[in-house]
Amino acid sequence: MSATHTLGALALALLVGPAILACKSTATKVPVNLAKAEPYVPLPDREPDPLGYFLAEFDESLHQWSELKLVAGNLREQSTLQALEQSMHDRARKRRDELLATLETGAPLNRRIAAAALGFTRDPTVLGPLLATLDEPDPELVQKALLGIGILAQPETPPEALRSPLLDAPDEWTRNNAAFALLAVASAGASSPELARTCRSGLIDPSPGVRAQCASALGVLADAEAVPALSGLLQDEANLVALAASVSLARIGQEHPEQKGSVARALAGALEPARAERRTQLLGALRWLARTDFGENARPWLEWAHKMP
Repeated sequence: MSATHTLGALALALLVGPAILACKSTATKVPVNLAKAEPYVPLPDREPDPLGYFLAEFDESLHQWSELKLVAGNLREQSTLQALEQSMHDRARKRRDELLATLETGAPLNRRIAAAALGFTRDPTVLGPLLATLDEPDPELVQKALLGIGILAQPETPPEALRSPLLDAPDEWTRNNAAFALLAVASAGASSPELARTCRSGLIDPSPGVRAQCASALGVLADAEAVPALSGLLQDEANLVALAASVSLARIGQEHPEQKGSVARALAGALEPARAERRTQLLGALRWLARTDFGENARPWLEWAHKMP
């Protein structure tokens, strides 16, 4: 797994493994009399579920998907998540046109579900309608549209469209979903000064989720300008934020040799006062940056760091 993909997975907890889906039949085999067998007649295609039923069922899947995103760690959970995502993709893609119509003219609740579902279509043509909803007065619709944009993860997504929801929204969920979308877009290969600038602005958000996702996005972007701010986040009260900052700093130090000394000194300097869990995070980032191991004590790491320009 590449460094970029590792960073993209951090804040979102998205380490999805291959799906392992198998079933075994234990039914007793019965001899078949081929001479008396009826000719095969294909079953007629099943009529699609009414749209209201489809949306209610999809909303349940969204709740399940959100929970799995947070906890999926072992292979079984990752396989379940991957299978669910594929099912949601297949269902959403088949109803794409209806979802777009619902997003435009449906009832408020249905519009929200449609916005998230359109992301699972993985169809680049739905990006425009999703972006158009970001100016709507319904905050829950904006949240779901940002979620859909993040799931869609198109590198062509204009970062300026995500800047206002990230920086100006009064509610935490809107800002979190905007940060989610920014991280997903960066992980998909987008790269622009505006994208990096927007993510740097999110590092001071009061929500740990926003800070962590923006910090991870800056690592994906290998944004050298973010080194001072990310270094400050090594002392963040939230371990998730400090983890994202430490890995992103190591990534930047690898990609920009002129920043390696500054990054190394920041990571090594944070090692001595760190609690056990955070020490593990910092040591992992230092070993990744140095491509060697100076042990668990801070002093040899500091000596190594201060030898670099």
